[in-house]
Amino acid sequence: MGYQRQQLRGFRKIANAMWRAPQDGTIYGYKSIDVTLTREFQAQVKERYGVWPSIGQLVGRGIALALTKVPDGNSKLIWGRPYVKDTVDVYFQVDLGDGQDLSGVVVPDVGKKTPVQVATELRAISDKLRSGKDEQYEKTQKGCLGRMPVWLLRSLLGVFTFLEYNLGITPTWLGARPEPFGTVMVTNVSKFGVDVAYAPLVPVSRVPFVALVGQVADRPWAVDGEVVIRPVLNVSATFDHRLLDGNKIGRIVRAVVAYMENPFAFEPELDQLTPPDVKVGTVEHKSVGEDESPPVPEEGEQAG
Repeated sequence: MGYQRQQLRGFRKIANAMWRAPQDGTIYGYKSIDVTLTREFQAQVKERYGVWPSIGQLVGRGIALALTKVPDGNSKLIWGRPYVKDTVDVYFQVDLGDGQDLSGVVVPDVGKKTPVQVATELRAISDKLRSGKDEQYEKTQKGCLGRMPVWLLRSLLGVFTFLEYNLGITPTWLGARPEPFGTVMVTNVSKFGVDVAYAPLVPVSRVPFVALVGQVADRPWAVDGEVVIRPVLNVSATFDHRLLDGNKIGRIVRAVVAYMENPFAFEPELDQLTPPDVKVGTVEHKSVGEDESPPVPEEGEQAG
């Protein structure tokens, strides 16, 4: 079998000049979830505890529970080898000034906190960010790093990343805190009217995947062979293929879907909550991350 050379013209020629051959191993995928029970869960938590856990916060909580059972997704590459962290620390991205800037809040050990605790802690730190009282943001992103030229900032970020993760040295003199990006990122774009999008992996964070939360919208949904209208959430994610493969990603996805379809079943510490008698779900509700051979995905279920 032979090849015939073709001449590059126009955009194809420019594209070959702009980009190199693909080398980064990233996997992309998204899942639609019926959040009927999640909406009821939010309302009951607000009524009983005075706190409204957002959809994005609940996705972060579901991911944290999943990663306690699939720890490969809670690891980072250090000196070319994966290291698993003993706590799931979720980095929730925060929009500042209506799109003028983007920062984030790390909530540590989300796998062992209730949605009430996560929402309360996240709100407190977010308020500090927006009011200019967060030392790390003021000294780093808004301060000295924000005033540097791009060419110098690129090199400096590489140095800081190496010091933080390879040598365990945090540049505290710049106001930075250890593990500034947690072990997984969650970003919520629902308020921008986005249904499905994919966030890039952030090299300086070394997190193995980033989850992006879209808006909830009423959509046709099949329940027991009948089409009904349900509130449906799209959650997409970008995974680092060096740490996660289809098997592990599938286990994480199924665990997160199970949680988001029925958070009542996973939050026994929040008493006085009563799930309504509504059938939801595309997966059988088992223990989070239960170890067993996953079913063979149907066409279109797994992106990669």
